[in-house]
Amino acid sequence: MTPDGLSVQTAPDLTVGEPDQALTLAPFVLPVCLSHAECAALIALFEDRDAGRSRLTGGVAVSAVRSSSSLWFDDRDVPWLAGRLSGLAAKACREAFPFEIDGFEEGYQLLRYDAPSADAPDGDFYHWHVDIGGHGTARSRKLTLIVQLSAPESYTGGALELNADGTPETLPAEAGMGLAFPSFMPHRVRPVESGVRYSLVAWLHGPAFR
Repeated sequence: MTPDGLSVQTAPDLTVGEPDQALTLAPFVLPVCLSHAECAALIALFEDRDAGRSRLTGGVAVSAVRSSSSLWFDDRDVPWLAGRLSGLAAKACREAFPFEIDGFEEGYQLLRYDAPSADAPDGDFYHWHVDIGGHGTARSRKLTLIVQLSAPESYTGGALELNADGTPETLPAEAGMGLAFPSFMPHRVRPVESGVRYSLVAWLHGPAFR
């Protein structure tokens, strides 16, 4: 049980790659992680709950760095989700990131990025950041998993970008697509210009990088 009351579940069958497997800096892409119906169910969960404004790692709200709405939840809310994310995680660990992984040690997060409003005149966004934090459960994050929930035609802007080698790369954004990359990798979400963008984020944890 995490400090915020969310239960955690160790991901099953997280087989890593060979010990001498080369680490790639390219994001791992799973074209179909969730069905469109499952994406819609998660969006409905978000809209049915009381979401709050997103905070930085450590619980600090800084609207100039991160502007979006977020909802934390766990396996009690969506029992089937761990299996879907474990499939994404297992493939990513076997084929791209030979990390020592223990499993999911915190809840999952749903995110909503809105178009410009009085509270966010430039639209919701998240500036360049990494997901590893200096304390709490964020310290042991090793692999970031992101699943696109919105259809790409339902919004403009809001591109997810990864900077692995000094050149930002725009990641694909098909509904239900799963992405994985090391949690130390800088990434950002560009401001949403119109419509609404929903996504799901989860983290795999393990011993400190060495």
